[in-house]
Amino acid sequence: MSANGEVNIDIYKQNLSILEKNIKNQPCKQTHYLGDASDVAVKKGFYPVGTEFAHPLHYVDLNADGETGVDIDGVVANNNYQYEFPGTRSKRVKEIRYMYKWKEVGLEDIEEKDDEDDFGTYIGIEGQGWIDNGGGWIIAAYIENRHGQLRPQTTEELAQCLGCHAKVGNTVDAIWSFQRKLPEMEGWAEMNYGHYSSKNPNKTKLHDYQNERAQMGELGYFYHTVIGAELFGVMKAEVRNELMKFAEKSNIDLPFTATAILDDEALKWLPKEEREPRLLARQALMREYSKNMEYMQYCNEDGNYYIKGDIFYPLPETMKANIQGYRKIVLDQSFNLGKDVFGSAEDHVPFTFRSDGTVVDENGAIIPVGNVIYSRPYDEEGEGTTLTGIVEGNAFDINGNPISSYSEEDEISGKIRFSGTLDRYYNPILSGKVIRK
Repeated sequence: MSANGEVNIDIYKQNLSILEKNIKNQPCKQTHYLGDASDVAVKKGFYPVGTEFAHPLHYVDLNADGETGVDIDGVVANNNYQYEFPGTRSKRVKEIRYMYKWKEVGLEDIEEKDDEDDFGTYIGIEGQGWIDNGGGWIIAAYIENRHGQLRPQTTEELAQCLGCHAKVGNTVDAIWSFQRKLPEMEGWAEMNYGHYSSKNPNKTKLHDYQNERAQMGELGYFYHTVIGAELFGVMKAEVRNELMKFAEKSNIDLPFTATAILDDEALKWLPKEEREPRLLARQALMREYSKNMEYMQYCNEDGNYYIKGDIFYPLPETMKANIQGYRKIVLDQSFNLGKDVFGSAEDHVPFTFRSDGTVVDENGAIIPVGNVIYSRPYDEEGEGTTLTGIVEGNAFDINGNPISSYSEEDEISGKIRFSGTLDRYYNPILSGKVIRK
């Protein structure tokens, strides 16, 4: 970000543009970065040494929307001129995550599988709050102590970061986010992509973008694929309310009532023969919702379609429940066991982690319906032997014709479709093409 030893914002912007094109696999004429980085080559799919990422994790505050002054609603016991962060970010930070690219690596340094004996190469120095991911990056983080003050994370806590930021697929040089950056300056704005307003929480200014492989919106594809509307399979109250309204007005033909298929609590205690058909009905409802792009709403002010605030932002009760649940983890300082709120009490564990009466434990015994799945069978190498249900399937061209051979370029470019349940590219480069109903 400098030229001739002095900070130069124009050079900085140009270098960021070069980097974005490189990481997003877009045409770029530059072979080297500019200014004082003119001797640094643009290496396809890799960040240059010295790249930094900082990720502050705030608590959610539905009253915080960027106001300033004396009488603002996002600051408690305010007696002075104060400010709020834009969006739904509380002024209180729960965690700060940081990555620094310290060493250049190449494809030869990224193996498909590491030996467990190599784990020592990842470890940093205990108490200093950092580890080496074995792929050229230093990972550091701070997290709350039980009094709410930030402290360096332990090596054991940081080891969780390796699950996403070591030698794992679907990242670009161990990073998930930059290839998903919103187009142009929108992606460099404040961390408030929905342009949140506490006075109009049912609205956003966040577009959905075309998923080139799925030929539908990114969020629409997510709802088409994930029947719980979130990655743990839990149906959030916000999405459940929206789907209930959609089911009522659409008259979609379902074998069960919408209430029956969207009730996660009831699903916990159902055996497979009752749980599975309800989940398939939920899938049909969500796919119809996605197909009709009911998650989008029209904005009269500018003529654009944006994601509904009703499903994008949490309800106040959801926000409070999440904070209350996470508070237990902070008091216990049990981050080494995970940071997921639902693990803080057995009653919170969702149905996706409970037996349907066909699941067996490590000893081969059936786990009763509704009981939490604490173990599964494994072999002598310690690897699980339970089938995942994820299958590759057969290959088809874009016209639906079966094919027996194809190039990697055709697969990456989206010219090939597969009939199985395996999604090879679930973290694709953001296309920048805005979706409209």
